[in-house]
Amino acid sequence: MKQIGLLPLETYVRTAAEMAQWGRELPKGHGLGIAVHRSFVTYVATVVEVAVDGEGRLTIPGVWSVMDAGTVVNPRHAEAQLEGGTLFGLSNALFGEITAKRGEVVQANFPAWRVMRMNESPRKMEVRIVESDAPPGGVGEPGTPPAAPALANAIFAATGTRVRRLPIFAADRSDRIAKEVGR
Repeated sequence: MKQIGLLPLETYVRTAAEMAQWGRELPKGHGLGIAVHRSFVTYVATVVEVAVDGEGRLTIPGVWSVMDAGTVVNPRHAEAQLEGGTLFGLSNALFGEITAKRGEVVQANFPAWRVMRMNESPRKMEVRIVESDAPPGGVGEPGTPPAAPALANAIFAATGTRVRRLPIFAADRSDRIAKEVGR
């Protein structure tokens, strides 16, 4: 039996970049960002495309991910888990703020916790599962960690401004990217 991750990390990055057609001409205000991560004995590389309009509004036209999770018994289930983990990571990067008031967490449950809405979700998500006979790894959680850095890299590519704080749309900042990113 092979170990998971015998392919060099570069292979996963290249595959995700090819899926997203990295290097293609992008419209003004668009950018691509990439990140790769290993957790739960699984490798995931993710590319995020963002679009930032003239008023600083952010949309996510697409996300492309490649996953090496060893033996995958149900590929469609694994794809859905990776998509969900990626959306959770994007949601946390955009809105996942936890605040405290008088020593108590304000966001006690979902009514007070801002998550990505359907109209804010990526318009397109594509997942590729690496075929392997290695022992199974995780398929849901590993999609979460690379989402935020891929998003931040895409914002930098689109705007020239680095993201220095998360969440991007914290309560004390506007929902616009233009001048707010990194403050």
